[in-house]
Amino acid sequence: MSLAAAAIAGIGVACALFVEAKDMQLSVFNIRPDMLGDYMNSELAVVFNLSLLAAGACFFLGTLAIYFTFLDPLSRAIAVVGSLVGLSIALMGIFPINFLEWHRKVSTVYLLSSLVLHLLCFADFFKEKSTMTWVVFGLSILAIVMSLNLMFMLDWTLLDFPPCEDIANHFCWVSSSMWILTQANILWCVCLGLSMRQHIVNQQSLSRHFAAA
Repeated sequence: MSLAAAAIAGIGVACALFVEAKDMQLSVFNIRPDMLGDYMNSELAVVFNLSLLAAGACFFLGTLAIYFTFLDPLSRAIAVVGSLVGLSIALMGIFPINFLEWHRKVSTVYLLSSLVLHLLCFADFFKEKSTMTWVVFGLSILAIVMSLNLMFMLDWTLLDFPPCEDIANHFCWVSSSMWILTQANILWCVCLGLSMRQHIVNQQSLSRHFAAA
């Protein structure tokens, strides 16, 4: 179910991005991702916001599997923080940029919880019998860098970022960092789902082996 939710989220975001890219071409990546959820200006805002709900479900289901599969404190912490990331993603779908005050608060929670989540994953990679693969580890490093970059650019008084000027001709670090963090989190969720599926299959195999013995 986690993988299905991630697939739905990826397809929905891609469709919304494709519609915006028809006229803007590569400069579309200079648009902040949350602008695709603007009901007033984005043609597929509903699709994008529903995709955020699916992405939130992906995180919640994946981290729920971690919580009940691994009993060590670090894994449990990853599960709890990951659930918070999933909840904040879903809330961004419920409160898109049209609901500006709520959207700013929820997106800030998403940014902070994403940083904490990937810092925990970074630490988990170096523990004995780590649940993190090399791919998940690499995605966590990328997400940490992008999260820190966004935190340095965030106006903490407004809980918002400075606007990008002349997005058709100039590279925008804010939107680019947002896109990279978004894709890193979606891929992290997919890799987590595949990893958890393998762990659960292995545990079930061991259980049947001991039951037979």
